[in-house]
Amino acid sequence: MDTTEVATRLAAVCDLIEEHRKSGAPICATRAAAISAMIDDVAAAAATGGTRIDSGACSYEEVDGDDELGVGLSGLVVRARLRATGEDVAVKSLHADPGCGGGGIGRLLREACFMVACGGHPSLVALRGVAMDNGGHSLVMDYVGPNLLDVLRARGRRRPFPEADARRVMRQLLAGAVEMHRHGIVHRDIKPENVLVAATGCGGVVKICDLGSAKSTAERSPPADIAGTMEYMAPEVLARSACGHGVPADAWSLGCVMAELLTGEPPFRGEDQADQLREIFDVLGAPEESVWEAMRPRLSAVLASEVKQWRARQRQVRHRSRLREVIPGEVLSDEGFEVLKGLLTCDPEKRMTAAAALRCAWFADEVEEDARVPAAATSSAGCAMSLAITA
Repeated sequence: MDTTEVATRLAAVCDLIEEHRKSGAPICATRAAAISAMIDDVAAAAATGGTRIDSGACSYEEVDGDDELGVGLSGLVVRARLRATGEDVAVKSLHADPGCGGGGIGRLLREACFMVACGGHPSLVALRGVAMDNGGHSLVMDYVGPNLLDVLRARGRRRPFPEADARRVMRQLLAGAVEMHRHGIVHRDIKPENVLVAATGCGGVVKICDLGSAKSTAERSPPADIAGTMEYMAPEVLARSACGHGVPADAWSLGCVMAELLTGEPPFRGEDQADQLREIFDVLGAPEESVWEAMRPRLSAVLASEVKQWRARQRQVRHRSRLREVIPGEVLSDEGFEVLKGLLTCDPEKRMTAAAALRCAWFADEVEEDARVPAAATSSAGCAMSLAITA
């Protein structure tokens, strides 16, 4: 697979969609078909078997009962069934957004392109195609199961994941992130709600979903907005840094998910973005001035002054990271803490990458565990976490 070629073709699709958004012109059916053909080229370059943007092959019908799987600011995800095969699928329809060209079709095609670039990876939800219904477009994806946030809530704070199960989950999430990052894709909103847990017993399979906020590092005009969920945002994102929302931001989010698996709650919970920074620096320590300035933060004068005061106070008391107090040795081994500490590093330049995390000793003895997961569990929907919601 030529990773550079995939990233280049992916960026070309993003750039074309962005041109339409800026012009205010809707994406007509002819243009949508042309963009779909470009997305097919991305799939071909990624050697995923060519996930084609084919509305006919993805004709679906609603299922009886409670079919709603999730709803957010951008759209609604429901459970449905393919008419041709009877397979359960997840269908995402976007809310109308005239400013994005064609009532959201631009955002939808953008997300489809990110999905096909990584199609076939067992730790990422697969796209079946794009369907047309009632004059609109929808993403048709593999149905997997509940999200990890629901699993965590069902277990409760008193029953977080044991280390072995947390390691199994993190190995898959990190592998999914590596796949995205090698194609120049930054997810920008990794959190338990965007991790799906397979719905039947197949050895603890999880998959990253919802690339609606993702960006390509190669596109000419990447989204400038702050995306993501505050509890999982990296310091440089919270600081509105000019270098924010790069690949290191995903690594930070993965570190937050790892801590939540082990404790049952996010490691940092502020009341707003400024308070979130305070929470992070209270545990990890405020970054040195050179590191902070390198982030090129765009903060209010008041908050910038507060950061200097925090740094001065912490220097006086010789503040050390308290992360080991938050995640003590009886919860996480030294090998696991190496991964957590590396991911939750304030300096994005020194933060551990997903690929480097997978090379750590914590994962060295999990190869045997992975070999026990049935092969079918890595390629189809419906495989779930045996470690999930037991009483």
